[in-house]
Amino acid sequence: MKKIAVIGLGYVGLPLARLFATKYPVVGFDINQKRIAGLRLGTDSTMELSDEILQSVLVNDLKDKNTGLLVSSDLQDIADCNYYVVTVPTP
Repeated sequence: MKKIAVIGLGYVGLPLARLFATKYPVVGFDINQKRIAGLRLGTDSTMELSDEILQSVLVNDLKDKNTGLLVSSDLQDIADCNYYVVTVPTP
């Protein structure tokens, strides 16, 4: 099964992860644990995504799922991904 990791859940990464999650299992990874906590509650503090759109793809795990977005700050969650998309800030 194909599984995508999107590293960096900012203004580019989160909308991209959400879009991929409509067709594939996706792990959205960010080192900011406060950001992950907010996203897990279904709220995007940057307002790139509405709560409704974010909540429509969020999942608690990807076991046996063909689509969905798992948000995490744990490196183990992206270890078994097939594709890695890096969307981090540039100087």
